[in-house]
This record gives sequence, structure tokens and C-alpha cells, in this order.
Amino acid sequence: MPSDALHYSYLAEELDALLSDGKIEKISMPEKDEIVLGIRARGKNFSLLVSACPSAARCHITESKKENPTVAPSFLMHLRKHIGGAKIIGISAVPFERVLKIEMLTRNEMADEEHKTLIAEIMGKYSNIILVSKNGIISDCIKKVGADTSSKRQVLPSLRYEYPPEQEKIAPTSTELAIAELKNFTGGDLASYAIKKFKGLAPVSAQEAIFSAIGKLDSPPLSDETARLVASKLKSLYECDNLRPCIRKSDGYNADFYFRPYSLFDGEYVFFDSLNQAVDVYFKDKDKQNRFNEKSRHLSTLLKNAIVRTEKKLEGFLEKSESCKNSELDKLFGELLLANIYKIKQGMTSITVENWYDDNKPVTVALDKDKSPQANAQTYFKKYSKKKKTTEQLVPLIEQARAQLDYYDSVLLSFSLCKENSEIDDLTDELEKAGLVKKRQKKAAKIKRQPSQPICVQIDGFTVKIGKNNMQNDAVTRCAKSDDIWLHTKAIHGSHVVISANGKTVPDAVIKKAAELAARYSKAAQSQNVPVDYTLAKYVSKPSGSPPGKVIYTHQSTIFVNPSIAFI
Repeated sequence: MPSDALHYSYLAEELDALLSDGKIEKISMPEKDEIVLGIRARGKNFSLLVSACPSAARCHITESKKENPTVAPSFLMHLRKHIGGAKIIGISAVPFERVLKIEMLTRNEMADEEHKTLIAEIMGKYSNIILVSKNGIISDCIKKVGADTSSKRQVLPSLRYEYPPEQEKIAPTSTELAIAELKNFTGGDLASYAIKKFKGLAPVSAQEAIFSAIGKLDSPPLSDETARLVASKLKSLYECDNLRPCIRKSDGYNADFYFRPYSLFDGEYVFFDSLNQAVDVYFKDKDKQNRFNEKSRHLSTLLKNAIVRTEKKLEGFLEKSESCKNSELDKLFGELLLANIYKIKQGMTSITVENWYDDNKPVTVALDKDKSPQANAQTYFKKYSKKKKTTEQLVPLIEQARAQLDYYDSVLLSFSLCKENSEIDDLTDELEKAGLVKKRQKKAAKIKRQPSQPICVQIDGFTVKIGKNNMQNDAVTRCAKSDDIWLHTKAIHGSHVVISANGKTVPDAVIKKAAELAARYSKAAQSQNVPVDYTLAKYVSKPSGSPPGKVIYTHQSTIFVNPSIAFI
């Protein structure tokens, strides 16, 4: 994304126009690397968010509200003490750097006026928020950088503040220097060359200037005229007097924000009244997606680990069961030894006898030379008894392990279908009940939330509901009326789909379309000719004590369909 010095130069102008002469009335710290300044300016209340989060560092006005920690961090207490009630006298960006300065006037304990500067360094993993006194000494910072972390630049209280080292690149507004540098270009990827030579530009911003100048990113060596045109386009990025703040959409998601649409990209743009609004919406969506991904990744990891453990357990059960398969042979040997006990002499290591169960064919039975004939027979009977008992104990354990794997597989499918945080919360509740997630504290568990809702679509006048996880599947099936049509992929994990009949006869065409959706929201979504069972909802029941999403049904018919792509 173009979260570069170029965009922050425009964003700083907006902040200065909105917040200058404003008063800091409230300071909060909702995250360990993020602060929010509540500012009253021009008769309005603003929330200025400053974040040093490595993956989402930024500074902009926000509409989002976040909860604060119960215990105030030391950096927050320091800010409240030194700039609480301060007057903002100006906000500016350091030229061609992702550094914003918030200049303030405040008063000390003696009521003397003092100048303070809050500096937001928006530089990825090196981002920081630093309070500097008028003499240039660091008062405090949200991230302390000592000599053990960086030998080039330390950021610690009581040290003199120094700006990040300047890049040895050309300012894109220096036209003549830019032309001279561009004329040294020998051909190839001009965009990459520009990124290396000009400062203050994200790769996509440099690419935009090149593309708008020559219509492509690769080029032979530049003529004087072309070099001047490219230099002009680079300079114009910093001299736009008609901002059109926007967010570019891609596949329904917020891809990037810009101070104006970039001709480099086709697609849908959503426009905003200010760049601050665009940045706020972009990061709000990104923050939501990051939290969603983090929750989903954590839960899916727990689930996959549980699957691996259960598979190993099942493998052990099956190996043990396999070793017990010859129990009847042990019983036979014991009986044959008792029948031929008069032939066995102490010290024999084996004996060959006739097996009357197999046409009196000869069979050799191993003996323990240190045991008596009776003891050898009893040894085989004990082996038989032990193996039989073990087999009886293993049968339910194997069934249980297979049922667990089948259930885990159904939950794993839910992760590929869920899109909202509420659906992740459903999965959290489900895995908590399954014992895979640690139970939350009683206070947290009491918090009521709205359950996620199944997909609801209209097909030729009939309402069709589609569950995307086991909790939704149970709800969809539970709420179905007896004459509704219930659908599910045959012997394949997938969503429960219900067509509301409302006393009408459901046409075959509607059943077919609903079956296509059932195939789409199943493990066979990428397959063809998928079998889908359908029956009346009155023939669907949930066994007592069964896990979420588990049902049995009868009187079904089967239709073969290709998965629908209508809702992908």
C-alpha cells in the first residue's frame, strides 16, 4: 500500500487544518503500541490515532472506538502528565520522510508555558511514538531502542532526539536533478530504477508516475524529452492541488488507499471527503481482517493439532487391534494342547498335532520348555482371554476416534466458509465445548453476543437457508418445518440447506439450484457431478448427545449436480 511520505505529506496538511489551535482533552492507550488523542478543535471533537504497530503503523483521525486497559501503562501516564490539556500549534510532515510532528504548547507545574513535540515515526517495524521537549531531549517514547538493539540510532529518555538517517536519494520535486538522474538510466525496469533513486515514494507511487508518463514500467534509455516528462510526473505527485481521496477495491476487499485514483490500476474506487477518512476506513477494515485472520489461524492450528493427535491415537488402536486378531488361534492351540497333553513331555519346545477343526491337518504348536504341559495350555488360554478383552475394549475406542476425526473434519470445513468475526466466535464456542479451547473466565462467558446468521437467498420465490458452520447447521435444521426440503451432500461434509416450502410444492428446478448451493458449500466444492441427498425436514433428526451438525435422515432422494458459483 502507498503509506509513504507522499501520502503523509497530504495527510499532515489535513490534520494541521483541522486540529491547529485545538486542545488535547483526553489521552488513551488502547493498545501497547497505540495512543489516541481526544482533541477539541473548531467546535468539534476529534480522535487522533497514532500507532507504532509494525504491520499497521499510521497517524490519522479515526471514528473507531476501542476499550482501554484497566491499568494505565507508564507511557500513557507520562503523556497525560506532560501534554494533557496542551494546545496544538501545528502538525507537519518531515519532507520526504514518514515522520509527522505534532507541535504543542503546554504548562508545567509552575504554570510556565513549554513547547513539546509529539513525533510519530511511521516506518514499519521501526515505528515509534516519541515525546520531545523544547531543547530536543526525548522525554519518553513508546518503544525504547538501546545500543543493544541498534548501534546507529538510540531512542531513549534523556537522549537528544535525532531524525532517522536521511536516504541518499533525490527529492522527486528537484526537477533538474531528477532529469539528470533519469538520463543515466540504461534501460530495463524504469519503475525499479526510480524507486532506488527517488525518496519519499512507495513502489506503487513511483510506478504510478512512470506509468502515467510513458504508459508502461519498462523502457529503453530515456531521451531528454521523455526524461523531462517522467521528472514532471514525479514532481506532480507532490504538487496535487485537487485531492480525490479514495480506496481501491479488489475482489470486494479494500486493496489500497490513495490521495487520488492511480491510473496504474483499473477497478472500482470508493471516494471520501478527506484522506483521513479513507485511511481510517482502510485500516479499520484491515484491523478487522487481521483480528479475524489471527483468531482463525489460532483456532485452526488447535484443530489441526487435535486431528494429528487423534490420527496417531487411532493408528495405535488399529495396530493393537491387528495384533489381537489371532486370538482364536491361541484358543485353538490351548484346546489342542489339552487334548494331546499325554503326548507332551517336560522340556519339549514344540509339538505337532492334528487339528480336528481343519480336516485333521497337522499343526505345530510352540511350547515353553520350562513349563508343564498344563501350564503351556493355560498360557495360550490366558493370551486368548487377554486379546479378546483388549479387542472388546478397542472397538468403542476406535469408533470414538473415527467419530472425532469425522467431527473435526466438519469443523475444519467451517474455517474455509466463515467470513465474519461472529462466525469465528461460533467456532470458538464449539471448540470450547469440545474441549479444544480453554474455557473463558466466567465474566467473559456471561457476555451475550448475537450468534452468526446463515446465508439466506431467494430462489424463484422460495427462501433458502445455508449453514456455514455446525452451529448454523443445527439452527437451520432445528427451525425447519416438517414440509420444508432439507438437503446435504451425500457422505461428504457440507452445509445443511433448507428450502422453506410454506405449504407449497417445491419445483424440481428450485431443488436443483439449492442442491448446487449445497455442493458449493461442501468439501466437494471443487468437484463435478456431486451427489446431494434431499428429503422432507420431518425425516431429519438429531441423535441424543451427538456433536453439533450431526443428524440422521431417511426417505431421501439423490440428485447429482455441479457446485454453484453464484455465491463464491
